[in-house]
Amino acid sequence: MGRVWAEVNLQTLKENYFKLQAYTQSEMMPIVKADAYGHGVITVVKTLITCGAKRFGVALLEEALEIKAAFPELTVMVIGATEPDQSDILVREDIIPAIFQFVQAQALSEAAVKQNRTARLHIKVDTGMSRIGFRETDLAEILRIAALPNLLIEGIFTHFATSDQKDLSFAREQLKRFQSIYNKLKVGGLTIPIRHAANSAAILQFPESHFELVRPGIGLYGLAPSSQIGGNVGLEPVMSWKAKVSHLKTIKTGETVSYGRTFQAAYPTRVATIPMGYADGLRRSLSNHGEMLIQGRRAMVIGRICMDQTMLEVTKIKGVKVGDVVTILGKDGNEQITATEMADWIGTINYEVICGISKRVPRIYLDPIEKD
Repeated sequence: MGRVWAEVNLQTLKENYFKLQAYTQSEMMPIVKADAYGHGVITVVKTLITCGAKRFGVALLEEALEIKAAFPELTVMVIGATEPDQSDILVREDIIPAIFQFVQAQALSEAAVKQNRTARLHIKVDTGMSRIGFRETDLAEILRIAALPNLLIEGIFTHFATSDQKDLSFAREQLKRFQSIYNKLKVGGLTIPIRHAANSAAILQFPESHFELVRPGIGLYGLAPSSQIGGNVGLEPVMSWKAKVSHLKTIKTGETVSYGRTFQAAYPTRVATIPMGYADGLRRSLSNHGEMLIQGRRAMVIGRICMDQTMLEVTKIKGVKVGDVVTILGKDGNEQITATEMADWIGTINYEVICGISKRVPRIYLDPIEKD
């Protein structure tokens, strides 16, 4: 192994998929945006295909194109925004866009007519997130889209703001709005075959929102959607993050560590340096605050985290040597540090922690589907 790496356990990924699938009768559309939440999109998609997944969701057209280049037979949907000038490639590559403005649909229709093809799309409706989507006042616009040539409105979907909370009252209000829009469109002559609203949290605790399709995201990667939901369903983190000790020293009482001298030794202190820092995705806000595992014990980050190096206090961990493996996320002996715990230290969410592990950290796949 090199200086730093992330291990991605594909068997754990499969197990998480089947655990989530047990909660629903609906088709699963794994969400693999942001390079599969930092886990490596192509390998993750390849693994989930073996679990039976046939449809995948991403946030950007570029992400969809990466998947289609490797798996042209798959159905891929962009659940985020696409531009009207991307319509030609959407039609040519048979990528499903989320449509939330008439101009998008108009451009998609024109591209489909030009290519003599039928373009699939899903209508995005805003029921309370206030990001993108048609509202109930825009029903006429949706019906105008239905009248455009060479388009197939295959799906309609929304996104919950609070499905990861125990109090589902607002989520139920959103669901009511979603069903109202769907029913009014049906009365207007538009029947849409696929509805979807449920993310990981809603899969686990909001079954009436499952409809024909669900969108598992964070749960696939073994992390709870929030501190309130998902902690007791047996999901296991798919990724662990590790580095090796590059240097050891003992500093005297009063000596300081790193930029700004924010750590001063209160006693003779053994310092282990690891060759990774915020350029690898380790948040600088963990300085003098975060912990890592060495030899199954917790060691505190001391001094400011640098771009490429981080220091740990290992005075009471006997026998630490250069080359020892340090676990930033994952298990070592009886100890474990999860992305959720790390997120709690710095006031963020586990999503941000795992998505922030940078591209310069190589991903090592355990239990690969094909061994070269």
